[in-house]
Formats: sequence, C-alpha cells, structure tokens
Amino acid sequence: MVEWSNAQICTLIDERRNRNIEYYNFGRNRNEFWNSITNRINQEYNTSFNGHHCKEQFSNLVRNYNVAVEHGEIIRVHNILTYFWERPEDEFDRIRNINTSNHRRNRDIENTISALSIEEVEHELGMRSSVRRINWGSSDISRRSHPIPL
Repeated sequence: MVEWSNAQICTLIDERRNRNIEYYNFGRNRNEFWNSITNRINQEYNTSFNGHHCKEQFSNLVRNYNVAVEHGEIIRVHNILTYFWERPEDEFDRIRNINTSNHRRNRDIENTISALSIEEVEHELGMRSSVRRINWGSSDISRRSHPIPL
C-alpha cells in the first residue's frame, strides 16, 4: 500500500481540479493524464508514485467523500467539496436542459390555463375559417390576373 502525505493529496486534488476539462478530453484511456500528474507529484515531493497510484488515490478520495456525505459527516479534505470530478456540461447537456425546462414550463402553463368553452372554440374556429376564405380569395384573384403560360 502506498502512503500519501496531506501535501501530496492536496497536490493531487489541485492538479485534478485545475485540469478537469483536459481529464474529460482524454476519453476512456486516461493513463497519460494520470502519468502527467504523477510526474508533477514525484518531482515536487521526490516520490516514486505511478499513474495507477494517483488514479486509485483519487478514486478513494471521491468514494470516501460520497460515503461521508451519505452519513452527514464532515470531510477532512475541504477542497474536494467543489464536485470538480463531475463531467463538465457540453452542448448536448445544454440543449437537453433547455428542452427539459421548456417542457416543465409548458406543462405548468397547461395546468394553469382553463379549458375554453364551446362558444369560445366555435368563435375561434369561425375566425380561422373566415381568414382562410379571405386568403384563398386573394390568391385566387392573383392567379386569374396572372395566367400561367403553357
């Protein structure tokens, strides 16, 4: 088992937080990412960690944080409270959030609007059909005055 000092853990957390977007840009294989953090920690503290050690230590920190939150405990490392390990929002997420918000808003509006009476519906239908007749008549006239050449 690898022993970590508080200073090394803080450096690990800071590196992971500051390079969050880079972490997600690596895709599924993040060995190069963890190796670069390992190089930084090894140079600063004269240690011999490898990328797997850093990845496991960070995973343990996140797991311990989640357990502490579930049990209402205060976590020892306060820097981790920023949730920086979560995937940043991308364009798909923004569109999905807008659509969800619009759906909720429309659902709330539909629930607050009362239904139209039969008279109101008949009036609306009558207004729309008279508009169609006016539009049809004007287009019909324009077709007669400008015949299509054969």
